[in-house]
Amino acid sequence: MSTFKFNFLGISDNEKTEDKNEEIKWFECEEIIPNKQIDDLDDIVVHAKMFVCDDVEIGHVSSCDKLFSSGDYQFNALELAEKEHSDLIAGKYEGGFKVWECTSDIIKYLIDTDINFKGAKVLDLGCGVGILGIYALQNDSIVTFQDYNKEIIECVTIPSVLLNIEKEQRQEIIKKCKFYSGDWASFDKKLTNTDVYDFILTSETIYNEKNYEKLTNIFLNRLSKDSSAYVGAKTCYFGVGGGMRQFEMYIQKTGLLNSEVVWKSSGGIQREILKIKRI
Repeated sequence: MSTFKFNFLGISDNEKTEDKNEEIKWFECEEIIPNKQIDDLDDIVVHAKMFVCDDVEIGHVSSCDKLFSSGDYQFNALELAEKEHSDLIAGKYEGGFKVWECTSDIIKYLIDTDINFKGAKVLDLGCGVGILGIYALQNDSIVTFQDYNKEIIECVTIPSVLLNIEKEQRQEIIKKCKFYSGDWASFDKKLTNTDVYDFILTSETIYNEKNYEKLTNIFLNRLSKDSSAYVGAKTCYFGVGGGMRQFEMYIQKTGLLNSEVVWKSSGGIQREILKIKRI
């Protein structure tokens, strides 16, 4: 079996590509219930790495070889990503194993603005490792984690969440979390009418303009009047077509959402954070 290692791809964020002529069949949403991960956690701690931003330290899984080798999990998407040497294969693997750069931007913004998450319902959309949701959980939120690939949720997200909970509290705290895999449209349909969130956090999820309608519908359906979504992304994703200006224009066309750039990077590849609220 080939070995999949964190950040093994070594390609830039700007190299997210897809075959525009291929008809994509998106995965249906599934709710994933934490089970075996709790028992296996001690075996994968040795594969953990640390995400650090200011005073925030969040442990996360950096290799899922141990879980994969057990035979209890499929790893089709990650094996395909390694074979294709790509961080994105549209409809098959959506980059969930990588901690994208804008995740740090959002964490720092949340720290600097001292947003109160206590008791809030938070959706970490396109969560990958789950850094944003784990930060919210550490600040007393009730968190829903969503990512496209089921094996990301099973082998990366859930173990990473558990790594940041004291052993004696894991069974109780994990009950404050829900985990879903699959396409955004399918995910939105699976939720009930009462499933709305105080905060939606999402990092580097606007690179594909074909998914703007799905993403916008989640904001429309899952934000209450006083809720906010924070979208961290590159100003432009070269060679792909997506970017902040294109997404802002799409948001404005709804006539139901208001967007505001609340943060911009000062150097390097231009990055921004967009705050979205209902009108």
